[in-house]
Amino acid sequence: MLIIIGEGPANDDIKYLEEGARQRGHLPLVVSWSELSVALDERGPRLCAGGLPLAVDGIVHQMSTDALPGLTVLGAVEDGIAHLNSTAAVLRSADKFATHVRLAAYGVPTPATAFCPGDRELRIFARAYGYPVVLKQPDGARGSEVALARGEDELIAKAESIRGRGRPLLVQRFVAEAAGRNHRVVVVGGRFVAAVEQTGRPGDFRSNGPGDVCRPVALTDEEVAVVERTARAAGLDLMSADLLRGRGGPVILETNSFPAFGGFGHVDLRDPILDLIERKAAARRAGTGVPVAVPGHRPLAPFVPPAPVAEEPPAVAEVPPAVDGLRVPGGPRAAGRSPTGEEPVTAPN
Repeated sequence: MLIIIGEGPANDDIKYLEEGARQRGHLPLVVSWSELSVALDERGPRLCAGGLPLAVDGIVHQMSTDALPGLTVLGAVEDGIAHLNSTAAVLRSADKFATHVRLAAYGVPTPATAFCPGDRELRIFARAYGYPVVLKQPDGARGSEVALARGEDELIAKAESIRGRGRPLLVQRFVAEAAGRNHRVVVVGGRFVAAVEQTGRPGDFRSNGPGDVCRPVALTDEEVAVVERTARAAGLDLMSADLLRGRGGPVILETNSFPAFGGFGHVDLRDPILDLIERKAAARRAGTGVPVAVPGHRPLAPFVPPAPVAEEPPAVAEVPPAVDGLRVPGGPRAAGRSPTGEEPVTAPN
């Protein structure tokens, strides 16, 4: 198994995943994308390290748009090697507006959002949504380059302060009832795994900034249905999503293609991740293309591939009404070390 990181040394999440893979009897190889190359000839693309071909059954990676060359490497070989998260899905997930467009097409509730090239458009849509409104970069991360504007003068001033890279901005309707609090939800193989509630510092409208606090939380059946539909729409095998509890029901704020493990000490996220890559690798060896159970390991659930991209969005069933019952993943906590620390639950970028 190959585990690819971005740049620099492996973080605690990657080390923890590597440990889990070894406990299952795998021989994980952890590398930076900068150590990899692809050789293309009449035999097709071959993944190499140090100029020598690699023989790997599966790839789990932590790359996003901060590792575009690494995604180029993965894109060259992903048709021939079992992997979690395609390059196309990762790139779309890193683009907040592209994610909103995709989710809306699949009937996933998201806040009203406009892609604005300049101040004129910002003013128009901010008035339409009603102040306060949220301003953000289309590809910002961890609450950076996000601001709350309570009036037009503040809107233009804050737009200027976060437009450092000269890109268009997003203006978004503010879900006031969820200010300073959201739910980071992990979905693997299309199935809900776990959730934590993130609470920001007093007075901060963000919930995923510095100093946030996480605690385990249960989701309603309606919320589970929404986050599982979100994963199918995003096409992500491995996903974390930010869910807000609005007055009208759950709202998805964004998706991330690799969940941070910090804050999820109540569940071992490695189990469903490793279950899924094992099933994908077994399916490829069997030549079926359909992930199957691996002897000796209990799979989380039957894998349902993401819906194919169509010119017209497929019909989506209505989300079931909310019920009183709460759903939480079952099963005892897995043995082994659990990640600790105060790091907020956020997908690395």
